[in-house]
Amino acid sequence: MRDGAPDEVLAGSPVWWARVTSWLGGQILAAQIPIQSGRVTAKADREVIEELSLTVPRFAAPAPGDDAFDWRPGGDARHPLARFGQQLDVSIVVESVVTSQVWETRIGRYQVKSWDDDDEGTISVKAESLLARPRDDKMLTLVSPVGSLMTEARRLAPAGMGVSFDSALVDRPCPPAMSWSKNRLENLQEIANAWPALLRVDSWGQIRYRAPLPEIPNPVIRLKDGEGGTLISAPRADSRVGVPNVVVASTGNTSGADVQGVAALTSGPMSINGDYGVVTKEWSSSLLETEAQAEAAARNMLEAGSRPAQSVPVRLAPDPRVEIDDPISVARGDDPPLWGWVTAWDLPLTADGGDMRIDVGVSG
Repeated sequence: MRDGAPDEVLAGSPVWWARVTSWLGGQILAAQIPIQSGRVTAKADREVIEELSLTVPRFAAPAPGDDAFDWRPGGDARHPLARFGQQLDVSIVVESVVTSQVWETRIGRYQVKSWDDDDEGTISVKAESLLARPRDDKMLTLVSPVGSLMTEARRLAPAGMGVSFDSALVDRPCPPAMSWSKNRLENLQEIANAWPALLRVDSWGQIRYRAPLPEIPNPVIRLKDGEGGTLISAPRADSRVGVPNVVVASTGNTSGADVQGVAALTSGPMSINGDYGVVTKEWSSSLLETEAQAEAAARNMLEAGSRPAQSVPVRLAPDPRVEIDDPISVARGDDPPLWGWVTAWDLPLTADGGDMRIDVGVSG
């Protein structure tokens, strides 16, 4: 959960707006981009997790009193919205209408992917989180590990991209006999799966390895409807597509002894002993050298796969504090509250942009 305005302010129709700045090579190109509309979306199982879309007027002054500026990049490689490495910083500013107190919540940093002039006076911009960098920056040769999970994660990251680790993660050596693929992002994800850990991107656009989520959520955000609440709706949905109840993790290293770990749901409606049947997911990695490592990886994948088995798509008043993996409770009327984790969110960047939408994955 990010820092930001408290629940009572967000529930009281505050004044709020997005601050979007443009950077290139550590230099600021625009301190404020005037946006007509925009959204930031995130999904835990998406390759680069977060994406940004903006609609900007073709001609507008960056700040009151300034001359009008042409926001169409054209062929200018240093234009604030060009796609030559420009990065957009996004923050949400919230002001209480009662006390005039102001909170600023940093959302993230995004690399411009494309822009489009619709010939109707607006420019549309698409951008991605900085996990696009290791996805695009393929290695030219195959290399083998020379250190631990932490040192290899840092070594595989693109130049200038930081990597941080949850203090609960315990480092261990990588087997030197294996080779990394040429896809940096696939390698970084393999490290996360084998550790096990969660590969994420922080609000500064840097790589972050988080510890696996606990079995039972301890909500840091409690959504409710009615007076003083920000919850608008929370319909229910359910699907077994892509939801295993057995995960088999094994070594991909043919030079050593076979190692395998199995995790299975043996109770509840998805039990392998019930009418749900058996749905198996297999995964292998040369980073797994012991049964304990394989079992931990299998268990983490099983929990991550079964968590969104029951999906609750929630609509609420925009709350910039919400982020992926937040433990959350959702209470509707007199129904017992649902507990789970945020698996996706969709945040409008303008006050008239509509509601925020999040997906809450629960295990029961």
